[in-house]
Amino acid sequence: MLVEFLKKLRPYTLLIAVSLGFLVFCFFTYVEWSAPLKPMAHAAGESLPVILFFILFFAFSKITLHQMMPRAWHFILIVYQIATTAILAFYLKNFPDSCDTVILEGILICLITPTAASASVITGKLGGNESALTTYIILSNLAAAVAIPLLFPLFCDMGNNTFFHDCFLILKHISPILVLPLVLTVLIRTFTPKLHQLIIRKTKDIGFYMWAFIIVVVSAKTFSNIAASDKSTLEITIMAAIGFVMTIMQFALAKGIGQFGHQRISAGQALGQKNMVFGLWVTLTYLTPTVAIIPGTYIIWQNIVNAWQMWYRERNLRRWEKNGEQVYQE
Repeated sequence: MLVEFLKKLRPYTLLIAVSLGFLVFCFFTYVEWSAPLKPMAHAAGESLPVILFFILFFAFSKITLHQMMPRAWHFILIVYQIATTAILAFYLKNFPDSCDTVILEGILICLITPTAASASVITGKLGGNESALTTYIILSNLAAAVAIPLLFPLFCDMGNNTFFHDCFLILKHISPILVLPLVLTVLIRTFTPKLHQLIIRKTKDIGFYMWAFIIVVVSAKTFSNIAASDKSTLEITIMAAIGFVMTIMQFALAKGIGQFGHQRISAGQALGQKNMVFGLWVTLTYLTPTVAIIPGTYIIWQNIVNAWQMWYRERNLRRWEKNGEQVYQE
């Protein structure tokens, strides 16, 4: 009975997670007796890299290395990720006073931020190609690790750090989440195949619910950043609208590109679903907390888009099953 109830709630899980994030923010902001519980909230935030590690570990467990061959759309999206960032970086360098730099820097973060580790989980739920998406996760993170220390010095002060220092700093931040799960998966598959099969059987949906927990934590942090901002309501609304436009644009653009390789779902998630935990870290490390509002709202918008896609997929599944039609898979 509980399983059936959770199954019915699944299409709405991401919306529920965003709503819970807002309630958590309200609880710790406006309820006085929540103060003793704040260390627990801090611990939840600190646990995110560990949770992301396991999400990617479970994703790697489902695929083999030969399934992770690069595809043409991978390179098209990588070029888009770097080229658009470079254009904005050079514009900020040459015309720093011609526009609102906070807005442009926020857009730039939405462009350069790599694909979320959890995107493979959502891709699988939507009928996409998890192995192709997992490959792109690695490629987009490596691209960001090179592009950020190369392009950010054009428009912001990164101190006296060298390119290699900042590149190493970023790789140090993302490598434990990307490389270690892959290495661990290969070792388990090679030396303990029975354990590998057990992991595949018993962890089918756990990555999805781990991602829902991350959304609760990150959404609460996003609402907290918005509340702490010194920007006016109108300015915050404009920044949230920009986050919405960037979300829709990147999902739609990538789906159009993926259409040519018959991987519309996978490409859409690759470019649309961003690792904004990393994006916010980059923003707060190299830019300003105010800039973080745009990528922060992107987190909320991308999960609303994902929630709608899951609801739409679930509705079609019921229709396909009722009519005896084949379920769409990439």
